[in-house]
Amino acid sequence: MIGTSRSTISNNLHAGHLNSTFKALVISLPIFVFSLILVTSHPTFAASELDPSNSILSNWYEKALSVNQNNVPALVEKGTDLVTKGDGEQAITWLDKALNIDPTNLMALVSKGAALRDLGKYQEAIVLYDRVLTIDPNDVYAIGGKADSLYGSGQHEQAILWIDKALELNPSEGKIQ
Repeated sequence: MIGTSRSTISNNLHAGHLNSTFKALVISLPIFVFSLILVTSHPTFAASELDPSNSILSNWYEKALSVNQNNVPALVEKGTDLVTKGDGEQAITWLDKALNIDPTNLMALVSKGAALRDLGKYQEAIVLYDRVLTIDPNDVYAIGGKADSLYGSGQHEQAILWIDKALELNPSEGKIQ
């Protein structure tokens, strides 16, 4: 099955069909998971507040930063939100603030990689994804981001190797087997 998937992915990759898929997955999934964990673990939030249009969920970081401008989770979430909105330059500013406080924050590193990738700075993004992978070699988001960045920089064969790693994922654990 992996061989068939690799062939299909290889054909689609060379045809340029997977770039937007990887971008959407790499950017959207960590934001959703982080927000869901944050909201569901906070005792004052009700299930009805999981609506993404709810201002409490989408702008909690603004309130947190007004209290403590060095709140790393809030800095990372704001930066990640800006990546999702397509404002990579502003995202990098906020993510750099978080990384100055916590240089090993994996979500900040992955989100900054996504911002750089979106700005066409593929080699810089790859360096960040490699940094994440030295800390956690099985980081799903770094693997997908690296594959997408390799593809964007024209390194298609290398991208396929990283896609193969992604195909070996165990979805229930989010780690490569």
